[in-house]
Amino acid sequence: MQRVVALLMVFGLTILYGHVEAKGNDDFTPYYKYRIWLKDKGSDVQVQRQLKHPERYLSERSLQRRERQGFEIDITDVPVNPKYIKRIESVGLDVILRSKWNNTVVVQSEDTTLLQQVESMPFVKKVERVARYNKPVERYVQRNSSNELPEKENDKSDAFYGVAKDQINTINGVPLHEAGYRGEGMMIAVIDGGFHNLDRMKAINQKNIIGTKNFVVPDVSVFDMIDEHGLQVSSCMMANEEGVMVGTAPNASYWLFVSEDGGSEQMIEEDNWAAAIEFADSVGVDVVNTSLGYGGYDGDGKTRVKIPAWERNGRDHLISRSASMAAGKGMVLCHSAGNGGEEILSTISVPADAENVWTVGSVALIGNSTLPPEQKFANGRELLFFSSRGGTYDGRFKPDVVCEGLNVIKKNGKTGFSFGTSISSPVLCGMVACLWQALPELNAFEIMDIIKRSSSHYSTPNMDYGYGIPNFEKALQLGKELK
Repeated sequence: MQRVVALLMVFGLTILYGHVEAKGNDDFTPYYKYRIWLKDKGSDVQVQRQLKHPERYLSERSLQRRERQGFEIDITDVPVNPKYIKRIESVGLDVILRSKWNNTVVVQSEDTTLLQQVESMPFVKKVERVARYNKPVERYVQRNSSNELPEKENDKSDAFYGVAKDQINTINGVPLHEAGYRGEGMMIAVIDGGFHNLDRMKAINQKNIIGTKNFVVPDVSVFDMIDEHGLQVSSCMMANEEGVMVGTAPNASYWLFVSEDGGSEQMIEEDNWAAAIEFADSVGVDVVNTSLGYGGYDGDGKTRVKIPAWERNGRDHLISRSASMAAGKGMVLCHSAGNGGEEILSTISVPADAENVWTVGSVALIGNSTLPPEQKFANGRELLFFSSRGGTYDGRFKPDVVCEGLNVIKKNGKTGFSFGTSISSPVLCGMVACLWQALPELNAFEIMDIIKRSSSHYSTPNMDYGYGIPNFEKALQLGKELK
């Protein structure tokens, strides 16, 4: 039985790191994407003028979230200087992404010589290539009869939470739901791959989706993307069909963002993600889940270039710095740890190496008696072999906590298994939203602290499971003591 479970896990893990094979023809002209780092955002006068009017680039909800938590607007919130963008576009380049937090823009072009003109501009710090596309990539499908939902509905169980029962029980989240905290008034963003068919799911209240945005293929609906990973992740929070599946935050509001390009694995995805998190901040999102991570990127050939251990420090990669900054903007971020736990060295990916975010590993009740006692928990859960571990290069505990995440809704509308830390993270994320709903006076750092203090191994953390399994009923009590 254990062998079967292990094989199923291996099969399920491909969803985080696998990618769709590119398709195209030999006559396709390669094109490139470059990240341009800017020296500043204009003169001090220009910056101060922008700082006086944050309502021009942040929503009222975003401003209220920061004011409530005591977080000030700073220069990182000021948009990239539009005059710089016009200068860059004037040489014939298309600016497709921008990051105000990092003061960068991304351009796309088939003519690499144009970048030489950009490099000489006085406001440009450096230019680096972040993507090369040798073939057109099939990134979406038109929905047709072959991917319609089945006529047969899911079987219902006697358990209220259906297949999600064990997931919420592992972190003792039911008492919060019973007390009326199911995510109302909270806004969650999911930054992921595609959300194929999510808009057709009976178990998901479509009225809870307040917006979507595709940062990979802007003119394609997030629901039409080939990838269903985002759907599976979201279902752990959004599902709300009694006896089938009830997620950890069924009554929250949701933004759904695509940043993951399933056709390749290139550094541009860091820029996609940074644009998504900044947009989430601007519209007032409270909690973010990201069930993706990068351990390396495609080179010019077929060999993937691994991100060295010393770069997994929360600072060297744009995506990790952006993740770390989000908490200071008043958001709580939950990240999957990654599925490289069988590797010898530290396997935490980026942005799971970021500071001030929840990096989430995986546990389950699988009856593996061969594990050492330190990898077992009082509720019978055990650390799963694939769950990335080992901490960060600068010595911080990663993962921070561990959760159970095994059951999801798939693109055919049926519930099923999908192993990996990708599924553990949203289970936690949804409960974070419910906890914050119950304790609105606390800021992002205080919410993270009480969750940490509620966890099973708070006094004895290690590099395998961090602080252990959170207990949300206990976290609620700890939070009430802070009021």
